[in-house]
Amino acid sequence: MIELMGISRHYRDGREKIAVLENVNLRIQQGEFVSILGPSGSGKSTLLTILGLLDKPDTGTYLLSGEDVTRYGDGKLAAIRNRYIGFVFQQFMLIPRLTVGENVALPLQYAPLSGRERRRQVDEALEQVGMLARKKELPTNLSGGQKQKVAIARAIVASPSLLLADEPTGNLDIDSKREIVSILKRLNGQGHTIVLVTHDTELAEIADRILYVRNRTLVPYGEAAVKGAGLG
Repeated sequence: MIELMGISRHYRDGREKIAVLENVNLRIQQGEFVSILGPSGSGKSTLLTILGLLDKPDTGTYLLSGEDVTRYGDGKLAAIRNRYIGFVFQQFMLIPRLTVGENVALPLQYAPLSGRERRRQVDEALEQVGMLARKKELPTNLSGGQKQKVAIARAIVASPSLLLADEPTGNLDIDSKREIVSILKRLNGQGHTIVLVTHDTELAEIADRILYVRNRTLVPYGEAAVKGAGLG
């Protein structure tokens, strides 16, 4: 489903060119659950934004379901992103003035759906995360764990094939973290491909495969540990 070949990303800081990612190669199969582990500032979140078509690499090729998306302009990338990719962020990214149901419905606003079908999809997504009863409430009335459940419902409401999660339990207590982990595992069991980015080794271990960002590229987690990559 995903194939990255020779992906690099640099930023300019005045006259200085700073490498964030260099020669990243990655292949993820449909239905796989992959964790990308690394400390803060290692480049893992930059990699996630490239996977989510929110950023473009400077060099390299990104094949998504066989399409070379590095050739596309912003409009085409937005259309692909809205159709195929769901996002879950550490900060939830819910709009406070909108109800739970209205937040979850946001990815469907440009979809050619009737009002009835839109409501059905929102209800199904909320039911999957156990938040249907809170549909008419505002996010300000919810706990952190509940907000993240709503954010996951929003991510899956359009039935994307790929879910990208950036530190999804970073702001949660232990019980809420367990609930979110359970939901992610269940979604993967339903066929969603999931890429999870985290610095939390325990969280990373829920995935089928763990990769580590080392020296601005990706290596298998075991190899990173053996070579003393500075975990923790």
